[in-house]
Amino acid sequence: MGLRIAACIGWLSLVAAPVLTGACSADVAGSKQTDATGGASSAGGVPGSTGGSVSTQACTDGLGLAHARIWRLSDDQYVNAVRQLFGVTAGPHITQVEAVAEFTNLSELSLVNSSTVVAYQTAAKDIARQAVKSHYDTFMSCGSGDTCVQQFVRNRIARAFGRRLDDTEVNGYVDLFHKGLAESPQTGVRLMIEATLQSPSFLYRTELGTPTPGGPKGQVALTPHEIATLLAFSLTNSVPDESLWQKADTGALAKPDVFSAEVDRLLALPETKANLSQLAGYWLGLEKLKLTEKDTSKFPEFTPELKADMVKSAQLFVQDLLSTGTVADLVTSNKMFLNESMAAAFGIPGVTGADMKPVSVDLPERHNGILSQPGVLAAYSRPTRGDPVHRGLFAFYGLACGGQVPAPPPNALTVAASFPPDSTERQLAGLRADNPTCNACHARFDPMGLVTERFDPIGRYSEKDANGNVIDQSSVFISLGPDLDGPVDGVASFTAKLVQGRRLSDCAAQSLAVFTLGREVKDDMSCAVRDVKDAFAKTGKFQDFYKALITSPAFIKRDVQ
Repeated sequence: MGLRIAACIGWLSLVAAPVLTGACSADVAGSKQTDATGGASSAGGVPGSTGGSVSTQACTDGLGLAHARIWRLSDDQYVNAVRQLFGVTAGPHITQVEAVAEFTNLSELSLVNSSTVVAYQTAAKDIARQAVKSHYDTFMSCGSGDTCVQQFVRNRIARAFGRRLDDTEVNGYVDLFHKGLAESPQTGVRLMIEATLQSPSFLYRTELGTPTPGGPKGQVALTPHEIATLLAFSLTNSVPDESLWQKADTGALAKPDVFSAEVDRLLALPETKANLSQLAGYWLGLEKLKLTEKDTSKFPEFTPELKADMVKSAQLFVQDLLSTGTVADLVTSNKMFLNESMAAAFGIPGVTGADMKPVSVDLPERHNGILSQPGVLAAYSRPTRGDPVHRGLFAFYGLACGGQVPAPPPNALTVAASFPPDSTERQLAGLRADNPTCNACHARFDPMGLVTERFDPIGRYSEKDANGNVIDQSSVFISLGPDLDGPVDGVASFTAKLVQGRRLSDCAAQSLAVFTLGREVKDDMSCAVRDVKDAFAKTGKFQDFYKALITSPAFIKRDVQ
């Protein structure tokens, strides 16, 4: 789709488009989610977490890691691309009014509607005005003649579209510039930017390969510009930078050594580290913490300042983990990022100053990685008390990939209300275990939540509950496959089971691959997924996982349905 659609705002093709990308994600907090087929699936977890430490289904050799597709930009990607191409920092919400705490860019799961169209048009007009006001001299440094306009089109607009523009498209943009030139050169540039930001060629990125007569069949390899775009969005969550774009333009990116070197270069960029950490934060619940509220009459310590520190602390932990850590560190590290006030709130001595710094905490209860982080524990807690159900669901989906759990039955709240209100969490879990309707599901994840019960709703550790009763965490029995079956006594006992085999590394690889690939990851897809898991299991280093995934030959192949 070229300039004619953009300039005329021919949006019917977008509004009527099939499902292309989406606002869908795992809700570990317990609401329903929609799977790729459109049906209601379980509450929680990473999409496609189909369970088990080793695949029990046969994979298929030779498949790509995704189908040929057209993929709409998320709001974050839109904002990042606009900043990179036109020097404007747009508001964080282009099509969504409120921020979400979940992953929102599965490629199959979103429709464009009339409100989306209006949102894109409004954003385009505002961004174009800001861009021209602040950067006109940069955009048109060679003057306002046709040669300079064409240079702008073939560089910035081509990068926005993720492909070269043909002469017809370039000339169409020049004509649009001339329409605005009747008022001023600035108006001409503004109209070109407006048209660009409303063009399907910008709002959608393609993974279709080289066009073939009669349409592609079987499998296609992506074009150099599609590869550059895929690589850039996978790592930096934005359009290709100048270096990557030039390598695509010259064809050099097709050389394996050049491609590998670009992967290494991009992996080292600060924006890549920030993006991958944010995506991992969806997996590990960090985004949920931002929306978490507590009853301050019970927890007056949970001030906005402490909450902000907890968010920052958890983010730094994940950033450090992805940059230098291993999958074992995910659940065994005793590192926390603390400043003086946060350390005081959680009873950790020896920390001074307002800046967050890495601390190796000697307290044994803080030796369990992500399950020691106050921010994550708080994210999966209720406002007034702990929450072994949703902490258990977090571990079940995010760390053990335990499979899918059906939605609660219609009478679930009625059954829960019948339990004695003064019951401890251990007693409530026992009551659910004694109820056949409840136990069918809760037996799978309640035990993994109960091991965290000595952490209160804001993540502080205590061996007694609010009523002074000793919190019993002995002999909690986990039943989730031979690698995890058996009794555990607290978090450390549970994490020791997690790191014994490949359950955790395979689950981490499967969970993170969802964000990079923008699709569900299933056991019966390309054998490349198995190969990536194998490579990750050898070292456990997250950087090795991303390198193995993105340099897999299947990463740049697309299967044609």
